[in-house]
Amino acid sequence: MNHSYKRVSTLIILFAVLSCFYANSQTLHLKNVSLPCLNKNYNIIAHVAVDSLNRPLFTRRQVENALQKVSEFFEPICISFENCEYQVMQEDWSLGILKNKPLLKDQRILELRNRYSKRRRINIFFLDEIDLEYCGQSTFDGLQTLKDANIFVERQCDWSISGQIAHHLGHIFGLRNTYDLFSIELVDGSNCLTTGDLLCDTPADPYGQNYIYPADQEAYDNNELYTGYVDEKCEFVYELKDPNGEYYQPDVGNAMSAYPCKCGFTVEQYLLMAENYRKSIIKHF
Repeated sequence: MNHSYKRVSTLIILFAVLSCFYANSQTLHLKNVSLPCLNKNYNIIAHVAVDSLNRPLFTRRQVENALQKVSEFFEPICISFENCEYQVMQEDWSLGILKNKPLLKDQRILELRNRYSKRRRINIFFLDEIDLEYCGQSTFDGLQTLKDANIFVERQCDWSISGQIAHHLGHIFGLRNTYDLFSIELVDGSNCLTTGDLLCDTPADPYGQNYIYPADQEAYDNNELYTGYVDEKCEFVYELKDPNGEYYQPDVGNAMSAYPCKCGFTVEQYLLMAENYRKSIIKHF
């Protein structure tokens, strides 16, 4: 791809993210003339776990407020989400804490899906904690199926509930994480089509990677490099470099990142979600 275009695109995205956080603007959410308007509202079924005193972990108002914020993420392609059913899972308070004992976590998730999930709907399970998961899980490309569009979010997470839902809806619509634990996307964008999320308007994201640029190995061994990702102001502070020796500057506000600073999606992400939505309509009807 054109590297100068990549750098310009990255600067535009970074400016948008900074605006989102420091000016409380909705820059990433503005309707782009190149984006389709799908005019689609999804009715969400909320399955809410209870605590040991049989109290819902999330109230109906909290669920509705979260979905209202989530709709802002998808506003540029005219998709919105509303709560059509609010169901409290009162039978067993342990349903909200999915441990690997006595049942395996995956067995309990399958049980939740079998007992509560409804076909041809997006089902969101509001839980307390899920073992070995970072802020929930969801079915990748679940929109393409008739029975597996399920999202599981956690109260024990440093992302907001609306941020979790927006992230996992992105997966339901076929988006990948902005990072890939098994490949290294270069900062210059030269391998953007084959690494990371396979999109080129999301800057390289090193989350979860431990590659050390050879010239920095000694500093890393002496704990002289800061290897945390973002500070309390959502500023990216990771000091490690890519194999070309360039510093990373990902879009920490991207909904598909692993950072708690979620703000919106990029144009290519919106276009891919819109394309997958259209495919699901053709497939189902």
